[in-house]
Amino acid sequence: MSERNPYFPNLFSPLKVGTKTFKNRIEAAPALFAFLHLVEAPAFNYYGPGPERAFRMLEAKAAGGAGSIVLGELSPNHTYCKRFPFEPDIDFTSRDDEFFGIMKKTAEMIKSYGSIPLGELLSTGEIKTNIGDGINPKGPDSKDLEDGTHQDAFTKEEIKEHIQEYITACKWFRDAGWEGVVVHCGHGWLPAQFLSPMFNHREDEYGGSFENRARFTTELLSALREAMGEDFLIEMRVSSDEHIPGGMNLDDAVNYCKLCEPYVDLIHVSCGHYLSSSRSWEFTTAYAPHGANIENAAVIKKNVSVPVCVVGGINSPELAEEAIAAGKVDMVALGRQFFADPAFPNKAAEGRADEIRRCLRCGRCYPGPAGEHETEIWTIKYPPLDSCTINPDTVWPASHHKVLPELMPKPEAARKVLIVGGGCGGMQAAITAADRGHKVILCEKANVLGGVINFTDHTDHKIDIRNFKDLLIREVEKRPIEVRLGCEVTPALIEEIKPEAVILAVGSDDLILPIEGIENAIPAMDVYAADFANLGKSVIVLGGGLVGCEAACDYIDHGHETTIVEMKGALMPETTGLYRTAVHDFIDKNGGKYEVNAKVTKIGKDFVTAEQNGKEITLHADTVVNAMGRRAHNCDDLKAAIDGAGIPCWVIGDCVSARQIGDAVREGWTAAMEII
Repeated sequence: MSERNPYFPNLFSPLKVGTKTFKNRIEAAPALFAFLHLVEAPAFNYYGPGPERAFRMLEAKAAGGAGSIVLGELSPNHTYCKRFPFEPDIDFTSRDDEFFGIMKKTAEMIKSYGSIPLGELLSTGEIKTNIGDGINPKGPDSKDLEDGTHQDAFTKEEIKEHIQEYITACKWFRDAGWEGVVVHCGHGWLPAQFLSPMFNHREDEYGGSFENRARFTTELLSALREAMGEDFLIEMRVSSDEHIPGGMNLDDAVNYCKLCEPYVDLIHVSCGHYLSSSRSWEFTTAYAPHGANIENAAVIKKNVSVPVCVVGGINSPELAEEAIAAGKVDMVALGRQFFADPAFPNKAAEGRADEIRRCLRCGRCYPGPAGEHETEIWTIKYPPLDSCTINPDTVWPASHHKVLPELMPKPEAARKVLIVGGGCGGMQAAITAADRGHKVILCEKANVLGGVINFTDHTDHKIDIRNFKDLLIREVEKRPIEVRLGCEVTPALIEEIKPEAVILAVGSDDLILPIEGIENAIPAMDVYAADFANLGKSVIVLGGGLVGCEAACDYIDHGHETTIVEMKGALMPETTGLYRTAVHDFIDKNGGKYEVNAKVTKIGKDFVTAEQNGKEITLHADTVVNAMGRRAHNCDDLKAAIDGAGIPCWVIGDCVSARQIGDAVREGWTAAMEII
């Protein structure tokens, strides 16, 4: 019998699932577009081959120690279930084409690390994207959808045919060496549409009573079990609560799982609905609790005898261990956390949990569909995907990275590298440069590292960013990096140090617009530095961009009556998707007020005058806060001195232009990688 892990004994104990044994209790949840490893997809192929990146992503999860890895998401049907124009048309009957060969190689790779490979099968129903192929979606009912597309109703014969397509796909996975499949029955996909009386108005044996509406799923799972036998794993993914008006709730989920239990080996508990990604917590953000589905999963576990896995906002081994130790679940699934740090399992198992980069739940990797909040006026349905905010070596297939570590030449010598600025970009640059063998000097003007994100010490909404900031500081301290605090870098200091490379990461300053009385407004960062003690009962926030709105959420959270004034026609015009909805909903639900289309013309200590739709308005409050954004810190003179000395120099992060944490981290990492 193997020894119990001394750090997280329950998380790293084996788990019997069906006839298989998982080496630990961590599953790498299905990731959107992982099927890219099957095909070149120009729409998401920014700086490298899509298939290669996706293979690397799966390998990183396997090498990182995941007990099982789920390849998401493939449809057993390529006509009425095809979501994207670049989705591959896989011949599930073939065993000698390129796709099958790649799948076989992928399964062998995953198994070589001791992980269990699983494929996810998903049917879209009415969520099929209108891709202009002239093929109607197919669902429980015949109806016209909001975009004008007509949905055809499944006939009984077509239901049988579709179930057979699932069986054919499962045999394809099995023959390629995969150990089983995850059948997606949640998030509003086809099985959930059959289950829900909101979507299913049939009058035959697939509609009406709960058992009838569950019949599509039970017949599907029963047929898969009969066709595939006991040695093929069947994992069922469900929404424990759809969190939409009129949607399925926890009691429904319990009954659903009890009906399906005889045919499955593992129940994977999520929540939410695809048509409401943010509000339903299909994807949790910083405004939702960590482990959002654990308590619901615990209820389901009490009612079934098969193991139960839970997903949703779990970014720490401590939380995972606690849930398993308490008997609430048997296993946890991590989705975006594996982008943030694919070595999560290994680090936790080795007692290095403090080195884990814990997902911020910021939505940068997957912003979610646009338009969920009523004020979102943008026409783009799917905002562009990006790389992880905190993992500069993201192996997400849609990553924007131009620099791949394995393609970079090793440094020719240990260079003396001066990094100016100890914010997140500067610290990341220092960590990467030190790891590449360079002699690093990190200078920070303030008396502490952290830069502008030190404000997160004063807000619980930003606890994940605070954890990341603290991690960077710890990582700097672990390395032979010379840190000089309270040190302002001047041309004279450059001459004294004589660096061979310089990275400028001096950050940004408050944006001070030429508005009458602007000096009466307190800079937003000063509010955090004073721990909100400089605010009265009521606050006016100047600027309704993401900075201003997130600040307003913090003021509201601390009990201040808050009004936002924004010049444009909606709050947060620079962002979109599920995170924007989460922030806006917090403001709406907690008494925040806002005035849009309002151009500020005068500011007093307790009032603001603005022009709104041709009229002048005046707002009163105890305090006015300037949250109109940041501007790049001017480092032209320092850059000129460095250039004049002929020293290679990189300018990164907010001192290029005020942007986001992910830009600074990625640019710091890239700059350090380019020093050879």
